[in-house]
Amino acid sequence: MRARGSNARLHGQFEAEYGVPPSANFILFPFVSSNLGSEQGLIESDLLGQGRNGYDPTLDVVTNDGDLVVPVDARAFGHWLTLFYGEPESTPEGAASGHIAFSAQPAAGSTITINGTAFTFRASGASGNEINKGATLADTLDEAATVLNGSAAPGVAAATYARDGNRLTVTHNTPGTAGNAFTLAAQAASNGTVSGATLAGGTNKHVFTSGAEELPSMAIETAHPEVPSFEMNKGVRGNVMRVELSRRGLLNATLALVAKGGAVATESAAGTPIAIDVARFAQATGSVRKDGAQLGSVVAAALAFSNNLDKVETIQPDGEIEDADPGMATATGNVTVRFKDHSLLDSATGRDPIDLSYGWSFGPFSLIFTASRVFLPKPKRPIAGPQGVQASFDWQGSGEDGPVLVAELVNDVESYAI
Repeated sequence: MRARGSNARLHGQFEAEYGVPPSANFILFPFVSSNLGSEQGLIESDLLGQGRNGYDPTLDVVTNDGDLVVPVDARAFGHWLTLFYGEPESTPEGAASGHIAFSAQPAAGSTITINGTAFTFRASGASGNEINKGATLADTLDEAATVLNGSAAPGVAAATYARDGNRLTVTHNTPGTAGNAFTLAAQAASNGTVSGATLAGGTNKHVFTSGAEELPSMAIETAHPEVPSFEMNKGVRGNVMRVELSRRGLLNATLALVAKGGAVATESAAGTPIAIDVARFAQATGSVRKDGAQLGSVVAAALAFSNNLDKVETIQPDGEIEDADPGMATATGNVTVRFKDHSLLDSATGRDPIDLSYGWSFGPFSLIFTASRVFLPKPKRPIAGPQGVQASFDWQGSGEDGPVLVAELVNDVESYAI
């Protein structure tokens, strides 16, 4: 079979030692396109005195630079942020929750099961893990909330219970992802329907900060299983990350990567990669904020973060670079707005730094890039016709008073520790 992009795979994992791919725990990453891969050019022969027919060329050094386009999603993108920023600081954020919705009074003798403990509905005389039915469904659910909130079972006591209309709500007491494993079940005779087999929405906040002295490296395998052909790219470091905002379309990030080298094999070295459920952010949920307030009339925006990697091009027998050291971290971008007020223009002409953030969210998940000290140039306001007048500000971030850029990712991933 011939290789096709639709069957291509991308496997990646962080390296414990630069340039040495790990032997297990690779992740199957979603991606849009890739031109990562090693290449080695030829140097034309410069010999004279051997006639007019040139001699064999000589191999040049190995280069492995390329762009990887990936979706900006709520889970996998955290690994790419780790590559560019280093390990984040992770803290619990939101508590998991769920409910059991009742269509009618539960039948006597039916049960609901809360985190492994069954509770039985009784017509009267309830004791222990039993719930007396009331005159109405609302009375029954009020009684259920009282019994569950008073339960001594550790698994049940880990959450708080309340009635909301015809629903028994369940909220885990501890913020973070642990509550996402809290289970719910209801017998059919109870007339209850659970919101899910487990609670959902428990989240952690992962804060990625620019300027780390050392950055991690990855091994990334591009796979064409139908050939078969597998290229393991080693010593991959993150150089430039670009994200563009628009009113519609898919939200992707372009990652400019620098690798040490690569090798092609007929068998994968990634073992059985771990798949990640993709929860993609949409352009339509994007927002741009200035000093914490929503910035209006934004037509388009872009963000670029660079580690300004410096290739260590020492003389080595394998022709590969020795490493790529991080240089000055920089953040740049632009914001194009319909010209209707002086909100940005005053900041530009007054040389006052602003706090600028780009963000997306859906459900309990969010991603926010914040440059807390941004300087704006004074732009032109060209009049191109009868349509609205637009002004484009190409901004630069400063790290004088703190990180040049911070990314906050809220999701249901426990940790991005390497």
